Amino acid sequence: MSTPMTISPQLISVFEVATKDNFNESGYLAANADVKSAVDNGSLKSGWAHFKRHGHKEGRKQLRDDYHTPIMKMRLKKAETIRSILKPDVDIEQTDSHVYDYRGQGRKESFGFSETANISSNSYDETPLKIIEQYPDGLILDCGAGFRPEYYENIVNYEIAPYPTTDVLGFAEDLPFGDNSFDAVFSFAVLEHVKYPFQAAAEICRVLKPGGTLAVGAAFLQPMHGYPHHYFNMTNLGLQALFEDSIEIEQQFVNQGTSPIASLSWFLQEWMNNLPTDARKKFAKMRVGDFTAKTPDYYFDKNFVRKLPEAANFKLACATKMVGRKKPL
Repeated sequence: MSTPMTISPQLISVFEVATKDNFNESGYLAANADVKSAVDNGSLKSGWAHFKRHGHKEGRKQLRDDYHTPIMKMRLKKAETIRSILKPDVDIEQTDSHVYDYRGQGRKESFGFSETANISSNSYDETPLKIIEQYPDGLILDCGAGFRPEYYENIVNYEIAPYPTTDVLGFAEDLPFGDNSFDAVFSFAVLEHVKYPFQAAAEICRVLKPGGTLAVGAAFLQPMHGYPHHYFNMTNLGLQALFEDSIEIEQQFVNQGTSPIASLSWFLQEWMNNLPTDARKKFAKMRVGDFTAKTPDYYFDKNFVRKLPEAANFKLACATKMVGRKKPL
């Protein structure tokens, strides 16, 4: 008995591995935010200089120069499907590139919108890839997709920023889609950037079909990082609380990319990179035992604590405090 053949959704690869033969400066900088930042601040001459020294060994990628036309063709077809699932009489614009724009000035003001040059670009890991294979003929919403390296025919990329792979512009707290429109919904590294996460969670559940699959992840122990804003980190119980009224939670887990080593490395790198040169060198020589052998107050007068800028303190603080006065009636 033959095994039924699985048909996978079509996709367009937006990036390619950079080589000496195909290297493209603008494409390389578009795909490597760290390199672009170094070029912009003058610490690196060019993307080509980085590629020659490091990029080719690291297998760095670059934006393909021929991705635009096939994406436009696929998006045009996808736009018809999106139109069919919009809420009745929804006030939404469509751009020349077939992207729907549901931001509107009122929603921008309500949900804390501001322009950003930050680029979040991550490929799907094992969890969403399995779900994509489960719904080859279904429709999936990627709520807060960022700039996806792979553009799928059956995934609606929803974002506040017009990345090349964005299909619909809008906010998670107010989705333009009708009830029960999607077979699955993804939302990864998004809810910490949402001003009203409970409202966003309710909207995500509203547009998901009964029996549909939700895959979601949110920050816990991460430094403050804005795309363009960062509001709430949450524990696993906090993430449960957002969805437990509507979603039967099957599992919660920590994957390799979000394991404790990622938190530890991120915090230390962020701390070190924000110090002046003299303090940075001394900080880099400290051992794990130096941090665990003493209580925090022992270090309050040390340079690597005193010389950390205020903005970095907000990024890395164990907690923040606020004092205010109630507005007059």
